[in-house]
Amino acid sequence: MKKYKTIALLINQQECILFKLREKILLLFIFSILSYPLYAAPNSGFLDDYSGLKADPDRAGAMVYRKAGVTLGAYDKIVISPIEFFYHPDTKYKGVSPDEMKVLADSFADILTKELEPDYPVVNSTGKGVLIVRLAITNFKMKKKKRSLLGYLPIGAAITALKDVAGKRITLSDATIEAELLDGESGERLGILVDSLSDTVSKKDKPTWESLTNALTFYAKRFRSRLDAEH
Repeated sequence: MKKYKTIALLINQQECILFKLREKILLLFIFSILSYPLYAAPNSGFLDDYSGLKADPDRAGAMVYRKAGVTLGAYDKIVISPIEFFYHPDTKYKGVSPDEMKVLADSFADILTKELEPDYPVVNSTGKGVLIVRLAITNFKMKKKKRSLLGYLPIGAAITALKDVAGKRITLSDATIEAELLDGESGERLGILVDSLSDTVSKKDKPTWESLTNALTFYAKRFRSRLDAEH
């Protein structure tokens, strides 16, 4: 009988050890999930470094980074670098003409310029007190709309407005806004932004030219508001 009690005790001890081992493994598994980055920044090639991004408290789904201790009050002029476009590898259409691309770039730059000027002049040269804004529309997905014969422009005909491209000629399927702020004297990175429309637009809706324009307008207004608050 004593022998059986000893065996039973050993079995209980082994079960206890196994239970504790399973408990530790489970805790390690849970910890690994919680410590895994919730956001894997897309690498479009526009930004050199996506580290430091955190959830944007003002816009669900967007990610931001701002260098600690930076004050926008040190800047009173803005350089807007030429806006860049990066097609998504799976986009169904890449046949955007140079004129159309220029209209898109100019229209998006105008959104920011109108919010800044005249209080914060947009200039062409860098230096002390100048903030450089780099902006790109990445993961760009588009579809070509079917056109009637009247929809074809002859050589030399001007495309002058965003409405001539967006919606009328090309349908937007998805896009990501990527932006970077640099010190105009040292080139030091001060902040970055990544906003994938597929994450920030309502799930029941799809990204559109309007939602892209609205997002850019939102960031332009917030940028202006923060400049005012820190001056």
